[in-house]
Order: sequence, then structure tokens, then C-alpha cells
Amino acid sequence: MGVFTSEKSKEAFSNIDGAVENEKSTEKTTERPPSYNQADELALAVPQLNLGGTGTTNDPVSADQCVAHLKLLAVLADLRDSISNNDGLFGLFDSEAERFPASSNEANVRIREKRWAVYTARADLESPEYETIVDSPTQVVWSPDNMPPIDILMVWHSHMLNPRDFLEDCIRYGRMSTWRTGFPFEVMNNCIDDRTLEYKTPESSQQTFENKVNLKWDNLLDPPGKELECPRCKKPKTVLWTEGGIGESLQEAFKENTGYADASFEAKCQHCQLLINHERLKVAKFYQDTFDLVQLNQPMPGSIYNLDGIPEGPRNFRIPLSWTNMIFPSRLLKCIDRDMLAFTDPRLDRCKSIDDLRSHMEVRLRDRKVLLAINGRGRSLLKGERIHFRRMMAHYWDNSSPFALDLVGAVIRQGTFVQKMDNIDWLHSPTVMETSERLIKKYKVFMDIMLQNPSKMAVPTLDVDLAWHTHQLQPRHYYNYSTMATYHGHRQFIDHDDKVDENKLSDGFEWTSKMYRRATDGGIYSECTCWYCEATRAPDIYDRLFSIGSSSRARNNADSLHDRPDISSDPERNPHISAHNAVRPTTRATEDPRVGHLQRIRLHQNYEKAARRAEKRGRTRSDAKSSKDGGYEPMYYAPYAWGYPMIVPYYGPYMCDPGISVLAVLGTAALGLVVGVLLLARVVVWGLLPVLVEQVEDAAEAAAEEGVEVEVAEEDVAVAAEVVVDAVVVVVADLPEE
Repeated sequence: MGVFTSEKSKEAFSNIDGAVENEKSTEKTTERPPSYNQADELALAVPQLNLGGTGTTNDPVSADQCVAHLKLLAVLADLRDSISNNDGLFGLFDSEAERFPASSNEANVRIREKRWAVYTARADLESPEYETIVDSPTQVVWSPDNMPPIDILMVWHSHMLNPRDFLEDCIRYGRMSTWRTGFPFEVMNNCIDDRTLEYKTPESSQQTFENKVNLKWDNLLDPPGKELECPRCKKPKTVLWTEGGIGESLQEAFKENTGYADASFEAKCQHCQLLINHERLKVAKFYQDTFDLVQLNQPMPGSIYNLDGIPEGPRNFRIPLSWTNMIFPSRLLKCIDRDMLAFTDPRLDRCKSIDDLRSHMEVRLRDRKVLLAINGRGRSLLKGERIHFRRMMAHYWDNSSPFALDLVGAVIRQGTFVQKMDNIDWLHSPTVMETSERLIKKYKVFMDIMLQNPSKMAVPTLDVDLAWHTHQLQPRHYYNYSTMATYHGHRQFIDHDDKVDENKLSDGFEWTSKMYRRATDGGIYSECTCWYCEATRAPDIYDRLFSIGSSSRARNNADSLHDRPDISSDPERNPHISAHNAVRPTTRATEDPRVGHLQRIRLHQNYEKAARRAEKRGRTRSDAKSSKDGGYEPMYYAPYAWGYPMIVPYYGPYMCDPGISVLAVLGTAALGLVVGVLLLARVVVWGLLPVLVEQVEDAAEAAAEEGVEVEVAEEDVAVAAEVVVDAVVVVVADLPEE
């Protein structure tokens, strides 16, 4: 077995672990900084920033870097707003919304979203071309003269926020100088005007870009079509970016459009008559990757790093199992290269979609002769081999670009975070530096939680996410920082997944809040009093059989939030859960759709308890509206998506951004049968028992730490006794009528 690397990427492997930086300690402050939203709406409160260095072991990022990052996000928010509101851009007119008088706001949202998606697709086209300008064998020397246009900077920003994918692409395409150098904070900051927040570079940089890339600095000035190479005959074919209208249904807006930036893209080659679509382009990508593997020894996607995200190779004449698992996709394709190249050759057109490719490969993986040739014995695949095979295939499902992920989708999902940061508007706060220092401390606790629990999913709040994103924009330093700690003898390169099932995101947020409370001896993770945050922390700090130790202190801290003038129940004004990566499950492999239904039931329960608790203490919540049955309803939420209010009947910040549409969404199944009711009730009851057991274990653990006697509050006993009965009642009452 050989190492599957091209000449471009051999040098990359040797530099990953050698990129260790000298860390410097920083002084710690014990003063509590001012609150997050003490803002001055008149002037931008950005001091002179020192952006010459990187983070240290004690502080992975600096406050100056966080502020510079906020400036970039403000520029991107303005760009997003400008493009989406440009009536008629790309042939998309606001007047189409008039066809839906009962849902005009939603129609306008979909039109603005579509303009932004097309603009982002055009930016993605320019990104790989521009890399040839700044590529260097060692380190990129950034200056105002070689800075890219803002749309390319935006795409690079989103690419870096998927650290494992970014590392893989840099290794496979020999762009390690970009990985070593990281994001040009200092030069970028100097290119943004502090008063107008406009991104400006010298005229010379614009001329260099246009001459070398043969595209306009402003991508709106580029031609309305994209020149595409036919996969079969290699002749050029010009296709429109988007073609068609909004359609007859807002739930499937623009679904039938046939432009390159549309889901149903189709174009017939006038030379060979091949019908070109996204599926055939994905197959052509796979064919090219397999060809490069065979001819250039360039490893296949998904075979660059091991299960812990660490690129590795044979060490001291010893071949670790993790390495053989890691390169399994490349070993497999080298073994069956002739068959796969013939099957996916665009000239033959035998394979028309990724589904066809998967079915064909599954047959080969069941062939004992193939397994014998790969592993020396005809046995089933190891777990690690199966995972790396799935990783390889994941690069092709929704992605025909040369990169490890669909960057257009990544940019659009990041738009949610960009908009939330713009709404909070820390840049106009006179305490922006103190705010940044505070969130860095919180981020360090968050990182410790992730490092100590590698099998769990930790979910950041918005302030933590800002520091986390800022850290990831220094890829080499982020890699060193997240891999320097070991857990049970091995390192892990912590990834930032920007596509997470919304149900798992909510569960992860509740778990992270609990771990943060333990790590900080009673600290509140999400300093927010919106109904969702109240409902999320209630089980951990209120619905307990015993209230001692950090849980008792957390309860006091949570109660004090209602007395602080800087804390609001408006979810737009507080840095609570960061859910820009929430996606709805769309495949058969996802969880039962009843999981989301149960989650809403559970949150509703917890919220009602929080509202009753506040009422008993004489602090009626402003958003606590009584329901017909004597309970409380969570406040209806109307977030602004692309400038229009979108009513969300049952709001949770973990829910998908209403400004990001999904063509295929699995809805909650109607459970009209009695069998369905009983099954659902059983799931709720048995799902709550482990929670009660865990509370007892937590109490025992806290008692041992504190050395105090266990006291049981009367209110806690009543809550524990009622919770199962209430759950079953709510399940039956909340079922769909159909």
C-alpha cells in the first residue's frame, strides 16, 4: 500500500503537525465588563485595533480580532441587504409577489432570498480563479494591492468556517500557504472605513484582479450567463444563472427554474445533444477525482484525515489501522478504477446521477473478490472504512463544485449569523472591547467542554460563536489549539458543522447549558429571558429533586436575570443560541418526525412552568399569554427575514431560518390512530425516566463536592410527581386533528 498524495499535497501533510506556534500568556482581569447591549446608536465605537499577532494558549483569539470580524460581518450584512433589495436584479422582480396577495410577505422573502443565492453562486465561480493570484509556496503576504473583491472574501470566510473541509481542500489542491497564513484581519480592517463601513481597495488591486482572472471586480458587471464545459464533448455552453419565475407555490418557490443557480438546472449541449444537469455534473466531478487519483496519485475526498480530523501517515515503519481506514476510499477506487472510470465516463453516459453511482458501488462493496483485493481477505468492511466511504460520497450528494462542500449553501447559511450579529450591533456599543473580552472567556469554557466530551455535540450561543468563528479564521492556530489537548490518549481536530438537524441542535444546546453550569459553578450559559431559553434551562435548574451546589447557584443567577435592565425577553436583543446551521431533516436516514413533535411538547411544558413560577413570585412575564385551557402560550414571533416580518406560530431559535427555504421538508406525521397515541405517550414517559435518574445522580455528585446535606424543596417534589402525567395529557391534546 502506498501513500495516495500528489506532489502538490505531499508537502502539505508534513506541515500540519509542524505548524506549532509559540504561545504567550496574557493577564487576566477580574472586573465584570458592562452588559452586552449598552449601545450608542450614533457613532461607531471602534478603537484603534492591534491585529499584528495571533491568539495565545490563554486567549485563543484577541478582542481586537473579534471587533475586526464584527466589522466584516457588518459589511457583509450591508452587501446582503443591497443585493436582495435590488428590484429586477437577475430578472427577479418584486412585482411577482403580487400573485400571492394572502402571503405577500413570504413571497417577497423568497424573491430576495433567490437574488442573494444567485449572487453568491456567481461569487463562488470567481473564488478558485482568484487563488492563483495570491498562491505562494510558503506564506501569503497580504496587502491592499492583492486583496480580493468583497464577494470572494465572503466565500473564503464561509469556507474557513468549515475547518476540516477547508484543510482537506488546501491539502488536495496544494494551497497550504493560504491555510498557514489565515484570514488577513489587519489588511481587511484597513480596507473597511470606520465611518461608512465600506470595503475599499486601491484601484491597482482591482486592475490586477480583472487582468488575471478575466472577470469584473464587481460580479454584477459580469455577463448574465455562465460558460459551462459540456461533460461529454468538452465544448463550451453558455447557460443563464437563473431561468423561470417564482412558480405557482411558495412552498416550492423557483423549484422548476432551469438556470445554473437553480435546483432544476437543465441545458442541452448543441454539439453532442447531452442534457446537462446538476446530477451529471456531480458524476463528472467524481470521474475527474477518480482520474486524478489514478494518474496523479491525488487522494480522493474523504481520505485526507482520520476519524478525529487528523491527517496522518505511517509512523516509524508502523502502519496504524486509523491510517488504512482513512485511505480506504482511495484504496477502493484504485482497486476498481477501470470499472468506475468506464461507468462514470461522461462520454458513455452510463451513470446519470449520484444515486446510480451509489448503487453501483454498493454492488462492488459486496463483491468478496474486491474486498479480498483491497484488504487481503474477503470480509465485511470495518466501521472506520464504512465511515470514510460515506465521507467520500458526502462530497458529491449536493455538490458539483471542486471543493469539499457546497460553498453557496455555506454562505447562505452563514447569512443568518451575519444578520443576527448586525441586529445586536455591538459595533456601536461604547463597551465593544469589554464585550469581546467577556465572550472570549466564555468561549474558552465552551472549548474545554468540547475537548472533554468529544462524542457530544456542544452548541454555541451567538457570543461564543463569534469568538469560535474568529478563531477558525486562523486555521493553523485553530488546528494547534484544538489538537494540543488529548482525551484518552488521542487528539481531535474539532470541526464546525454548518449543517445540523434542528432537533439535535436543540438537544445539544440543553446539554451544553448544563455542562457550562457545572464548569462555571452555577453560571448561566444563555443570558436571555426569551421563552425558549427559559424553557431550555428549566429542567436543569428548576425541575430537580434536589437543589444544591452549582444548580442552586444557577437557580439564583437565573432568577436575577429578570431584575437586570440589560436582559430582555426579546430574542433579537440577546446573544442566545446560535442556530445559523440548523437544517430540517430531508433524508430517510433521519430521526422519526415525531421527535420534533415531542420536542415542542416538552418545551411548551417547561415554558408553562417558568411562567407559573414567575407569577407565584409576583413577576408576571410580559410575553406570558394565557391559553383557553388556563395554561400559557409562547409568544408568537415575527422575525424579519430579508426585510419582511415572517410569523412563526411556535417559535424556537433552533428552528430553521425562515429566510432560508428548503424544497423538500419532512413534516410531522399525522398520528390519528389510537396506536399512535399510545406509542407517543410511551416514548414520553420512558424518555423522562432517565432524566429523573440523572437528577438523583447529579444531586449525589453535588453533595459529595459540597459536603452538605441534601435538602428537597417541596416545589421540586411536586414538579417531579406531576411531570409524567402532564406529559401524557399534553401529548394527546397537542396531536393534529387530521
